[in-house]
Amino acid sequence: MKKEEILSNLEFDISDIVLLDSVTSTNDYLKKLALNGAKDGTIVIAKSQTKGKGTKGRTFISKEGGLYLSILLKPDFRAFDATLITPLTAVAVSETIAQISGNTPQIKWVNDVYLEDKKVAGILSESSIDSAGKTAYLIVGIGVNLIKPKGGFDDEICDIATAVFEEENTEIFSQFVSALINNFYNFYAQIDNKAFLERYRRQNFVLGKEVLVLNNNQTLTAKAVWIDDNCRLVVELPDKSLKTLSSGEVILKND
Repeated sequence: MKKEEILSNLEFDISDIVLLDSVTSTNDYLKKLALNGAKDGTIVIAKSQTKGKGTKGRTFISKEGGLYLSILLKPDFRAFDATLITPLTAVAVSETIAQISGNTPQIKWVNDVYLEDKKVAGILSESSIDSAGKTAYLIVGIGVNLIKPKGGFDDEICDIATAVFEEENTEIFSQFVSALINNFYNFYAQIDNKAFLERYRRQNFVLGKEVLVLNNNQTLTAKAVWIDDNCRLVVELPDKSLKTLSSGEVILKND
């Protein structure tokens, strides 16, 4: 994977792309660059992470064969809804997988992408607050199991994880990265009119399903009924009342 191969296929001007064989975490690496004045649109890409991060402080297992990418965003936060970035990115990842592989991914609210009922990608968005208490920048981290790792997935995830491709192709990484960046920025450029929203709803496999909701140290049984215009999940509780979730985790009840 070479920077020139990626840049030659991009539809947008990117400030800088940093390519690494391995890193602790692309999000953490990009945070350091941001503190040193990295520009909006700087992207860090690695083939493996030694301390990959998932949501809620979990470890994101990041073996070679995966694609780990973080994007630095510095929009005008006064007129920007940062909560839309994670679902927007999930759609961009899903569209890219479909475009490059021909497979049909699905999304699990709020930040996971699945293939054939197994997780193939996750998104972790992190913001930084300045001394005045305002959001200084946003980092969007994306982890994709692009190629099945040699020796297979670790025991703790082998039953729940899958990869886009079984075997490596020398052109796949560059093609996938270019397509992913293009898809992300196409949706990002239209974030005000939420061009990604209908795709996010359509591809979400939790809607209409009985789920367990893990939120604020509580576990609720509910039915996922809708995703509203702010990408919040609306669930129906056993007493038929509705609850709107802006964060949390859902698990299909029969899983």
